[in-house]
Amino acid sequence: MHYTSFFRYFLAVLFCYYALSIVVAEPRKPDPDGCLTCHSLPGLQWIDEQGMWRVATINQDHYYSSLHGSVPCRDCHRKITDYPHKVENGYVDCSESCHVEEPSEGEAFTHKPMMEEYDESAHGQGWYKDFAGGNRLKELDESRSPSCRFCHDNAAYIAADKAELFKESFAHSDMECGKCHVGEVWMTQMGGHILRRFIGNRMNKNDSNAICLDCHNDPEFLKDIELEDPDSGEKHQPDNRWLNAGESYQRMLHSRLLVVGVEDGASCIDCHAPNGLHHKILRDEDEASTTHPDNLPETCSASGCHGYSKIPENHDFTMTDMHDVDLLSMSLLTSKELQEHLDSIWSKLSILILPIIIIMTIGSVIWAFTGKNRGLIMAILGGEHFQVYMAGKKPSAKKGAKSGKETKRAPRQRTSTTSRPTNNKPPADATSENPPKNPEPDPSTGSKQHAENSSESSEPQENPTDTQGSDNA
Repeated sequence: MHYTSFFRYFLAVLFCYYALSIVVAEPRKPDPDGCLTCHSLPGLQWIDEQGMWRVATINQDHYYSSLHGSVPCRDCHRKITDYPHKVENGYVDCSESCHVEEPSEGEAFTHKPMMEEYDESAHGQGWYKDFAGGNRLKELDESRSPSCRFCHDNAAYIAADKAELFKESFAHSDMECGKCHVGEVWMTQMGGHILRRFIGNRMNKNDSNAICLDCHNDPEFLKDIELEDPDSGEKHQPDNRWLNAGESYQRMLHSRLLVVGVEDGASCIDCHAPNGLHHKILRDEDEASTTHPDNLPETCSASGCHGYSKIPENHDFTMTDMHDVDLLSMSLLTSKELQEHLDSIWSKLSILILPIIIIMTIGSVIWAFTGKNRGLIMAILGGEHFQVYMAGKKPSAKKGAKSGKETKRAPRQRTSTTSRPTNNKPPADATSENPPKNPEPDPSTGSKQHAENSSESSEPQENPTDTQGSDNA
């Protein structure tokens, strides 16, 4: 009886310990002021006096699972103190701090360091405060520089294109994480938060490029921008090279690698803002810019890219213009640039090879309609060698048979044209009735050697008797 009671107490203690050790995530409560009492109601939408479609309804589930889902409303909309509130009291300043603590340092999170980089950048003329749904058109009218909301949105922790990656990475969550961390809140709130760090940066290089190309691949949008000369301070319209920087970049290997999924390609940020918080993008003329000519060797050799860029002999390679107008199609060139192309030495040389191109084109057309399908077509000189030693293909049957035949051929033996006496015996009399006959040719030596032996044997030989007779005389 004593042992039975002890065992029961032991099970009770063990159960309590297990129950207390289970971590249950508390639901998010980012609305201490009751803003969602009204803003969660459906149908709060209208067309304002500017003709813009406005929606004031906030989906709680979507908001709680977003990047700002843990941030109380008044952390951003700080001037709202009562209801109904004025529109201007709802303006947002992205440089303000939040009530959310930064996990690694335990301090209030803030975007202020990013704003400091942004202020010093080439985009520093854009907005970063006074954001509201009703002044989006005003922002476009007053500024062409990108703002916070122009590049970023309140996206979900798990973006739609990352959903499959989330399922794959957290397929074990029910068996392992779920032993301690249970509940829907943990899986939706904390799971997404961890995922962003577990798989690295939310945005890959193609994602960040899409933000840049949203502007820099739209010359019509950029043509109204005025650029300031760093020396004189005068403002001027951008040239064609600057307007089509996005198009020229997409034609370079840096971009093409990323398009096919090779992360070794360089994104816009990799070159223009590789350091810090990636918001300090400076113009090429600025000596502090990573794309300034003096800084290109350091920039191009970063992250294991072109390590040889620092070698002085590779200066010309490092100075290659990544946005040269020569990369653009002729339809994007101005009349002046097009005329420069036509006047260049390359255009004049191309006229010389134009007849060859025409002849080869005509020959290709004729071959397409009259030629037979003979399989692989190779160059007469060196084609077989290239296929075997460069492309790694087996030699053709004809080539292989020829090579084998040459290997089996015996070395050629030459016969002496003069018979010398041996054992001090005089040579046979030339007038003998049975003169020595030519030896039979060896069949293994081939017909060619047989012909040579025949020709050598048919040459007239000197008569040793005559020679001896002349000596005696």
